[in-house]
Amino acid sequence: MPYIKVSVNLPRASYNAENVLKAFSKSLSDALDRPEEFVMVQLEFDQDLILSGSTEPCAFINVRSIGKIDTERNPKTYAALSATVLEQFKIPANRIFFNLDDINANNWGLDGKPVA
Repeated sequence: MPYIKVSVNLPRASYNAENVLKAFSKSLSDALDRPEEFVMVQLEFDQDLILSGSTEPCAFINVRSIGKIDTERNPKTYAALSATVLEQFKIPANRIFFNLDDINANNWGLDGKPVA
């Protein structure tokens, strides 16, 4: 049940949100080796973000997943999502902050019940 929230300080009007959503859905699915049918993507444009004292384009990526978040897999996830941010928004890796959370299956629900 991977979930990703992508927040950027870029204007929504400059992007096709559906294409961006689909790109991140595929990227996260591939990075975590999870079926895309279980991936949820949330996209936030026009965010007030500053990184390293600069308001130049930047992104914050928050990923939550039941498993597949660990020291061995995380570098692959960072690389895949950084590539997607660069491809979609032209934001380089040094302007992207990440937060990856491994969620207990008892704390994740779908269809009105826990997925565990």
